[in-house]
Amino acid sequence: MRINTLFNGFRSLGIALVISLTASAQQPNPLAEKFEEFKILGKVRDQEKFYKDLIKNQPINNTNQRMYNAFRAELAINWLAQENIDKYKEYRKTTTIDNGLQIFELTNVLEPWVDDKKHLDWITEISNEFIPGLESGAIKDEFERAHEIFLEISALADSYNGHTQSALEKIQKALLEPKMRDLNYFKDSKPNFINRYAIILAASGQDQKAIDTLSAAVRNAESNPKLLATLKSIYEKVHPGESEKYATALQKEAYQHYYNELETSWNASGKPAPDVVIYTLNGKNFKVSDCKGKILVIDFWSTICKPCIAAFPAFERVAAEYKDQPFQLYVTDIAEDQESVQAYVNHTKLALDVLRDPDMTLFKAIGAKGTPHKFIIDPQGVIRMEGIGYAGSSDREYYKLKAMVEITKKHAAIIN
Repeated sequence: MRINTLFNGFRSLGIALVISLTASAQQPNPLAEKFEEFKILGKVRDQEKFYKDLIKNQPINNTNQRMYNAFRAELAINWLAQENIDKYKEYRKTTTIDNGLQIFELTNVLEPWVDDKKHLDWITEISNEFIPGLESGAIKDEFERAHEIFLEISALADSYNGHTQSALEKIQKALLEPKMRDLNYFKDSKPNFINRYAIILAASGQDQKAIDTLSAAVRNAESNPKLLATLKSIYEKVHPGESEKYATALQKEAYQHYYNELETSWNASGKPAPDVVIYTLNGKNFKVSDCKGKILVIDFWSTICKPCIAAFPAFERVAAEYKDQPFQLYVTDIAEDQESVQAYVNHTKLALDVLRDPDMTLFKAIGAKGTPHKFIIDPQGVIRMEGIGYAGSSDREYYKLKAMVEITKKHAAIIN
């Protein structure tokens, strides 16, 4: 991965953390390149073998122990992601996890578990490992979100385990620490919090407050499919047989708001999309003109751009919805090598169609400002709409992109 190219022109906290973790600008760490090789290995067993072979050839000493701690922290987190708590504990005995990016990776493992009522005891145990250090400042969290996340997931685990008072105390404490939750950076930060808060409210007998909280979230598109399911469940308990109709009406209201808002941004004159050559993931040439006759969405991203990745679930919904229509959506990776992109796609099982713009040829020609930045191109190859950044929730991202597609369809029909 060409870190210097990626860093140039982009202020990505994720990139800065990788750089600080793997190397110093003044004193480059010789293990940094090895760490990058280690990171892109697809299986944790292969990573573990890589690490053990490495320390045989380059034994741990005072100079490299911090770097080796990063290897062990990755192994601990990745074994935990495989639901192997014993391996996690084995590496944790000799490992500190105090880097913001790795704490973020750890919470990414735990959050889906608590939302699915899975491994609740592990969640409680691990949360208790980190909350005191985060509160005292002994653990530095560069993302400024770990404390509130550990409070949220620990609170929900307590609620599921019947510890209602403890759950309420923790979630109220998390409520006072929005920080990154109110920024459109991490996937569904706010919807996830609202959903967990509402579940805890309902468990404590406050059904109406939970319904009001969730309804406002859906109406304002601070929502995702899990939150919507929670609303339907609680609403059905209070108003039997009415939940589906109620939720659908709120969703329609939210979508219509963004359709109306975005319709005014339709560019009637537009400009032709540059027809430069970039590449598919398997190395074939691609040009915008290859999609003439279709509505084309080009979204620029990179594997270390958290807001980019946060938008992908919404993109998948849109792509699935229009799969039988003259429509194509590509997520276009910039400035990264093929191996890194392919490793990410394999690891995450990304369902979207991927392009590569390794030299940022299309990125520069089309006038992109950063990542994520998407362009909606009509069937004649003219750029009509664009959107910068992540919308903050899966539903809002979905509503906005769907509205852009529908507005483009309407105008394309008029033009033709």
